[in-house]
Amino acid sequence: MSMTEHAVLSLPPAIQGQLGLRVPKDHPILTVDGVLSEAGEFMDIRREHVRQLWESQTLVGFNIARDPAAHVELRLLRKSVDLFRATNGKKRYEPEWAQLFRLVVPHAKPFVTGKEIARVLICDRGHVENLALDGRLVVLKKAQPGPGGTPTISRESFENFLRGRMQ
Repeated sequence: MSMTEHAVLSLPPAIQGQLGLRVPKDHPILTVDGVLSEAGEFMDIRREHVRQLWESQTLVGFNIARDPAAHVELRLLRKSVDLFRATNGKKRYEPEWAQLFRLVVPHAKPFVTGKEIARVLICDRGHVENLALDGRLVVLKKAQPGPGGTPTISRESFENFLRGRMQ
């Protein structure tokens, strides 16, 4: 384990959670750091390897960056990572789109809240709001000002966003 990895994993659990390093086992998505912290004990894998596995479609995930041409901010499906680890990379997780999206948004409502999106994508409220400002998400109802205020986002626009951000 490198000194950086050791330093990150020695952070208090609450801070690791805020950074996306410690995600509940039932959460459908992992950050790259989450993948590294979970996979670290099982295999020798580094940040650039995770990106290469996503680019080769060995791991299923999304680039949630505001400008995907300039920056990569990966979120990977836990089922994809778990299958990769269990089979030593010999099998790929290849669900139908509807099944995959149901992992991310388990309800059938015609909208998702900004809070739901931030929670599932392990990002902050500002990132969701910026995606909406960029026109990548369609806001049905603006957020109320103050703590806890969250916009209501069109389910279809969130689904289209994720579908367009898969490798």
